[in-house]
Amino acid sequence: MSLPEITQLELNESNTSSTSASSAVHKTYDWDFDAGDFKLKDGKIVEVTGLDYVKIWIKKALLSWGKSYIYKDTDYGSEHMELLGATKLKPVYLYSEFERLIKEALLINDALLSVENFHFEQTASRLLITFNVQSIYGSVEEEVYV
Repeated sequence: MSLPEITQLELNESNTSSTSASSAVHKTYDWDFDAGDFKLKDGKIVEVTGLDYVKIWIKKALLSWGKSYIYKDTDYGSEHMELLGATKLKPVYLYSEFERLIKEALLINDALLSVENFHFEQTASRLLITFNVQSIYGSVEEEVYV
């Protein structure tokens, strides 16, 4: 038995497949944000899809500093943390920047369709930002403290 000559192989278009954004599989591993580690079931890492995937991906993206060394050649992560301590800015400008940066961080994921209905609540030195995310799997309300 001999191996085929690579230069003589022919591929028919009907035998090949391509993955488009609409048919891409969106999955990740379940994450325990309090413990800072993967969730396990029977000693194995749990894989999640659908709306659970969306929730975990959003939290991870917003907790990851965009433009950090780890993500320097990607669009992953959020730059909204750069606005911390910007006390000289008027709240209306600050809120619009938070909204813009959060949208930019999240809408790189083709499973997410829109990020809208932002609400800002200042309590002492903490700012709670809540918003709705529409995805191909459904909608979810998310929040982030800064």
